Amino acid sequence: MLFLLLLVILNIYYLLTTATNQGPWKRVYEKTASVEFGSSVALNETTATIRNFRRARYEQSGVAKTVNWSDRQIDLNKLESVWYGISVFSAPALAHTFLSFDFGDGDPVVISVEARMRPEQTYSPLKGALDHYHLIYVIADERDIIGVRSHKRNEEVYFMPVIADLKRRQQLFIDMSNRVNSLQNQPEFYNTFTSNCTNSIIKETKVPGWQTYFDPRIILPGFSDRIAYQYGVLDQDYPRETIRQAAFIQAEGFSDDDPEFYDIIRRNYYERLQAVKK
Repeated sequence: MLFLLLLVILNIYYLLTTATNQGPWKRVYEKTASVEFGSSVALNETTATIRNFRRARYEQSGVAKTVNWSDRQIDLNKLESVWYGISVFSAPALAHTFLSFDFGDGDPVVISVEARMRPEQTYSPLKGALDHYHLIYVIADERDIIGVRSHKRNEEVYFMPVIADLKRRQQLFIDMSNRVNSLQNQPEFYNTFTSNCTNSIIKETKVPGWQTYFDPRIILPGFSDRIAYQYGVLDQDYPRETIRQAAFIQAEGFSDDDPEFYDIIRRNYYERLQAVKK
């Protein structure tokens, strides 16, 4: 009842305020991404252009030292795999989640649903429940989204492949891209409970709608791999605990600027699974 009362209060507050894309914003949030498809995806047009693809690199403190924006061409027919990431910033359950789309070129496209903050703001889950931040879908490379969390902020980052055929992988990218584009014309507030990183991703899966907002494994993203495993999103040939152990990114031995960053985090995952299998 308390939770429902909170949602009612938040909805009233939301109706009385208006989200905006007008700045100023923190440096890494100055631009918003968009995805332009060919004439029609329905007519088997598979190419797309990502606008404002971000490549940020960070100081040891986690503050961005360089932020580069560019256009990026992708071909949906070359989408080899999708990986699910969980970055725990306050154990065991407070975490950030994201998806990485691997097009086979050694430079995956990560879509990360985040709280878009102004220069003076810092993140707080409580403030996030009060529409204190705006919602943004960042599209960036892995060394940006993952590297700052695994190597600079010293968060527990888990990275694991999603089980899905090509058609499902493509549809997942299209659905999330459409969501990216919708925020260009209709900005929204980020909300810790109703519009956070995890339930924004879960909405694109087969998980029942009610669980998107009420299942504690989604509200507390550090546990989200449990519901992903339950619905067959993760490899069913191994216990969930084994997948999570293999998915942990150990920052020792390579840097976030390593040109083989992409290969290392995937190779380590599969090597650990093979070790368990033997």
